[in-house]
Amino acid sequence: MSEGEALTELRGTDRIIVPVKLEPNTKFVFQCGPGVPCFKLCCSDLYLPLTPYDILRLRNRLKLTTDQFLVLYTEPFILPKSKLPVARLKMRNDEHRTCPFVTEKGCSVYEDRPLACRYYPLGLGIFRNRDAGKNEDFYYLVKEGFCQGLDTGPEMTVEEYRRSQGIPEMEEPVLEWAEIVMKKESLGPIDVPQKSLELFFMVSTNPERFRSFVFQSRFLEIYEVDKQTQERIKEDDLALLQFGFKWLKTVLFGENLVKLRQEVPKKRRLKPV
Repeated sequence: MSEGEALTELRGTDRIIVPVKLEPNTKFVFQCGPGVPCFKLCCSDLYLPLTPYDILRLRNRLKLTTDQFLVLYTEPFILPKSKLPVARLKMRNDEHRTCPFVTEKGCSVYEDRPLACRYYPLGLGIFRNRDAGKNEDFYYLVKEGFCQGLDTGPEMTVEEYRRSQGIPEMEEPVLEWAEIVMKKESLGPIDVPQKSLELFFMVSTNPERFRSFVFQSRFLEIYEVDKQTQERIKEDDLALLQFGFKWLKTVLFGENLVKLRQEVPKKRRLKPV
């Protein structure tokens, strides 16, 4: 089978992943827009997890609080492999379960569309190269029966496509979060305490609640957080996310990136706000 060749004749909602590992310089052909007959068909019946940065950008664009955005546009979702809880985009309650942001003209939040939307029709995987001691990305092609944009547009490399979709800028703020998900996947079906899952969900979905948790609970009595970091995460949501990811690595995997104070006052246990 040549690279990019379909395994079978696809129809309607048929969907396959082409089992070929794509590198950043691998070329493929694709186009999407109002001139393509299947325009917007990929914006229905989605199970689309949102990254923490997706939530920030969409919340800000819609001028909502995080709580308001989560209630109106998301629902809880358990990632199949890692079993970690995240928020996914909630589809409209219509015949085709369409995306809440799709209109006749296309995506109404296009400049702030989620990372998964930007990647389509590519998929992203991450694996741990134990010999090199680092994480490595790989890509693959998703083919769906309705999509007429594949093999009909301009030829480009995977990296050219990623840059044209603004993917690197959307990925950078959540690299450590993706590492957490990947590491949990690699550990297999181990039990994680319910409280730890709740903390992961809070950091992953709601910076306002996490900020309250840090500054209004006993968090700062228990963990060493320097004054400069405290001032930064009081105002900067992106800085708060980065701090939160390091803290999650400490809580979930014992990486000690946010250190415990040597002497912790003996009071009731730390709970989310």
